[in-house]
Amino acid sequence: MGKLPDGFDYATEMAKQMGSLGTDTVRAWAGHWVLGYPVPRARFTPRFFAEFNYATGDHNPTDGHRGTFDQLYATAHDKYGMADQVGWKNIEHLRGAVEFKLRANWQATVKHNAWWLADSHDALYNSSSNVVARVSSGAAGRYVGQEIDLQTSYTFPHKVQLGGGFGHIYPGTFLLHATPGISYNFPYGMV
Repeated sequence: MGKLPDGFDYATEMAKQMGSLGTDTVRAWAGHWVLGYPVPRARFTPRFFAEFNYATGDHNPTDGHRGTFDQLYATAHDKYGMADQVGWKNIEHLRGAVEFKLRANWQATVKHNAWWLADSHDALYNSSSNVVARVSSGAAGRYVGQEIDLQTSYTFPHKVQLGGGFGHIYPGTFLLHATPGISYNFPYGMV
């Protein structure tokens, strides 16, 4: 995490897993990269950013080599989309977003997420690391789908915060073939 020339900012994280689990050898990795740009002296101080997350998958679960990255713990809210239906496991995730500071205590964000399976023979995993769907032949394709997120929050005196948002998942080829392929809505409010 840091600053780059011309006002850009960045963050990165990498993880590698090696060893064995039972009789399987483990070789997996994951990465997270963000590049942002806050527009100086603009109304509502927008910050644009692009993010890419990757976690390896396993092509063949019976070959004695485990390639699926194990995220170890459930992912935090809104890590790979506000609806929390995708985890950091067998996934390629691309996010573009813009954050606005409407006032000193009022923020809003618009995000677009797109997902692909890292390996079409492995499963789609949710934020708790559970299997959502699997097509072991790989015939359902890699494109999972996309999500649009809208969020806002307002901070009152004494650190009381009120917020809300809405996320909508548009199923891609994989979800259309491996599940009923229904869109998913995620509205929320918080205090």
